[in-house]
Amino acid sequence: MEVPTIKELISREKGKKVVMLGNEAMARGALEAGIGFASTYPGTPASEVGDSIAAIAEQIPGLVFQYSTNEYVALENAIGASWTGVRSLCTMKMVGMNVAADPLFTLAYSGVVGGLVIINGGDPSALSSTNEQDNRYYGLHARIPVVEPSSTQESKDFLVEAFNISEKYDVPVIVNSTARACHAVGVVELGELKDPPKEGYFKKNWGKYYNAQALTVMNHQKLLSNQNKIIQEYAPVTKLNRILPGDSKTGIITSGMSYDYTLEALDILGIYNVPILKLGLVYPLSPKQITDFASKLEQLIIMEELDPFLEGEVKKIAYDQGLEIPIRGKDLFPSAGELNTDIAIKAYAQVFNKTPPIDTSDLDMKVLGAALILPMRTPNMCPGCPHRATYYAIKKAVEGKNYDVVWANDIGCYAMGALAPFNMGDLMTCMSAGESIASGMSYKTKNQKMVAFIGDSTFLHTGVPGLLNAVWNDADLLLVIMDNRWTAMTGHQPTPASGVDWSGKKAKSVNIRDIVSALGVDYVRIADPFNVKNTIAIFEEAMKKTGVRVVISQQECILETRRRARSTMEARKEKGVRLYIDVNEDACIFCEECIKEFGCPAMTVTEFEGEKVSQIELSRCVECMVCKQLCKGCAISVTKVWPGTTILEEGKK
Repeated sequence: MEVPTIKELISREKGKKVVMLGNEAMARGALEAGIGFASTYPGTPASEVGDSIAAIAEQIPGLVFQYSTNEYVALENAIGASWTGVRSLCTMKMVGMNVAADPLFTLAYSGVVGGLVIINGGDPSALSSTNEQDNRYYGLHARIPVVEPSSTQESKDFLVEAFNISEKYDVPVIVNSTARACHAVGVVELGELKDPPKEGYFKKNWGKYYNAQALTVMNHQKLLSNQNKIIQEYAPVTKLNRILPGDSKTGIITSGMSYDYTLEALDILGIYNVPILKLGLVYPLSPKQITDFASKLEQLIIMEELDPFLEGEVKKIAYDQGLEIPIRGKDLFPSAGELNTDIAIKAYAQVFNKTPPIDTSDLDMKVLGAALILPMRTPNMCPGCPHRATYYAIKKAVEGKNYDVVWANDIGCYAMGALAPFNMGDLMTCMSAGESIASGMSYKTKNQKMVAFIGDSTFLHTGVPGLLNAVWNDADLLLVIMDNRWTAMTGHQPTPASGVDWSGKKAKSVNIRDIVSALGVDYVRIADPFNVKNTIAIFEEAMKKTGVRVVISQQECILETRRRARSTMEARKEKGVRLYIDVNEDACIFCEECIKEFGCPAMTVTEFEGEKVSQIELSRCVECMVCKQLCKGCAISVTKVWPGTTILEEGKK
């Protein structure tokens, strides 16, 4: 077995077995389906799908890839490519589907030409999101198929089949993959790699593509007809669904990762005779298949993550088909958070009257997270993160000023400013909502200062209209744009302001200050957060003003800087000099400003032989020099070390 590389993602060795992430497997599946276009707005847990395709796109003639400014732009570009007859892929996390919903619903009416598949990265337990929304309902609402893999092999294979479904029934298809499936690692047997067409052609068809009045109704009727064909022709026989036989009178219907938890739990309980209907096509369901499976049973258990989506659909079918059988689901499994094997053990032990081999008495089935109470590491900004310096500067700017400040935060690394030591985060809703929520507050509360934080990528995603509205309606708001040049939290994908395109090549860069000024903002300031004194002064001035003010805090994400230069120290070595940063113990007054107020992860204070000792962990220090600027005792020393000398030798000079 091999770990996938760029070479493996585009390998033409059919039958070769490779170890892949679920996201990498979905990327491979899309390539085997012959996609000619792929677009994404990166979002965890689905980011690696787009990143994997970006890594190989230039090596496949005819394949066009793009990082898009937001999800509806990504989908609309994919729609355009599909309508030229080219198979197209669009990838996003589940909350991105809300952004893309507008074109999605009408797309279902018009349909596709080249297959169009939307990968939805779901996030039970909200591991990297602000909610847990269950996007299977988009399939129900928009009447489009939803496919759900439960293994890395299925992640690849189901992508290929999703494109086939899309083209055969003239509908887009959602592939719903949760965080565990996206990031699961498993063996994938490669299929045939298909080359995409080098170009497409749009054949005009006014009735298909122009949705208005009678045409809209006609296309809606066509969609309903196509859905009925899927239910009648495809769903009962598809290999995406399969039945594990058993002679028990209690059966289980499940899908996705819940299927894996079910198998593991039943194995631990020693139960091997339970019939299981494993659904890969979770919408629409086949009434015939559900009826044939359930009619032989005396009880039906449905295990699924988040909402009772399958449970509701199965109960509707049971009612329509006159099945008088108990159907249990969310009375056994929680509707919030991720499921796991321990939860499954407790539920199935109750159903089958078994004593579990592990103690499940402490498992709270109502609140996920109590299943296995493990210590959690508090999220933290990286050493040298410019956002930490920005938060420190504005915190010092308002210190002692008796301001009543509302801190409106947003999605990104800077969301951690809500945690200690800054505690500057009173609200967080969704991408770019902070600026508009704070603006709305400013019209009704006159004695509070509104400060909103937004990242450069989020600002370009959906933040521009919110700022324009604030200017137009004369809000009283200080907007801090945290410009670190990258979509950092999701894996450092470029933005239109990064100066490079998806492949890393130089590209036209938009100027965020120019955009802000063009929106009518009169007060715009640029701050370098690593120049602490100047940044504090800028924020002090901005806080005294009223109206819409924007401070753009510009400093590149330190991780991207170090990746490009290997490390700041290595870069200085190449120039013939490096820095050695240390704490002068005689000068240190142990004010702990660097730890308690700034929160630098590289700074430590320990006890040694009954005395306090301040240290800098050089393995973590990235030489941002902020600590030297804020040190009250002037105890931070910086020594230039020239090639061929040691620290001690340098100190003697």
